[in-house]
Amino acid sequence: MIVADDGSRDVESPCVRICMIDPDHDFCVGCWRTLREISDWHRYTPAQKLALLARLEDRRAARSITH
Repeated sequence: MIVADDGSRDVESPCVRICMIDPDHDFCVGCWRTLREISDWHRYTPAQKLALLARLEDRRAARSITH
């Protein structure tokens, strides 16, 4: 969680500044999000962001098993 200047709390973006879409799987090889998830991130509630972070961990784990 990060705290904004106004005291509100939010979930930090999973972006690691390695922005490249895997053409075979349609997600970023840096943060594991799809283009839609990347573009919609700022609209998600903190609960939605946390749920997505859990799905990203599943994607990462599934990908590492197959490679």
